[in-house]
Amino acid sequence: MIRLIDRFTGTVGGIGAGLVVPLFLIMGFEVFMRFLFNLPTFWAYELAYMITGAHFVLGIAYVTKRRQHVRIDFLYSHFPPQLQAAIDCIIYCFFLLPVSAWITWRLGVVALEAYSVGETSGESAWNPVIWPVRTVAAFGFFLFTLQVLAEGMRTFRIVSGQSENVE
Repeated sequence: MIRLIDRFTGTVGGIGAGLVVPLFLIMGFEVFMRFLFNLPTFWAYELAYMITGAHFVLGIAYVTKRRQHVRIDFLYSHFPPQLQAAIDCIIYCFFLLPVSAWITWRLGVVALEAYSVGETSGESAWNPVIWPVRTVAAFGFFLFTLQVLAEGMRTFRIVSGQSENVE
């Protein structure tokens, strides 16, 4: 199960990372149109913040999998691996898992409500429906919750002596 979640996280993380390409193209087009032709677009800002949000939320699980989140480890780094795993297991299972599951659920409700009422962004003349962005946010947090579960299981295996490393 851990490997399956890791593979899924890696795939979605790659998709999230790839979103910088259309973001770069959109922002480049906007700069080109605004400063060379004095014709700013009415859609580039909205599309850019939507893609940026998707980029971050689709990458949070991947960053968790790679253990690349910022951590204050001036003491932690000096602990033996099994104690580090025990600390991580407690954090994953008793703090991150419940919080990320709750956030996922709430984001899902917000996305469903946005879809049901046809909510629009209200940011520009384009004014697109916002439920796709809210759905991506809910999905990103769902994947993060799955990855936290996988990390909790991985660290539990280390604590219980079933595995020697975190990878």
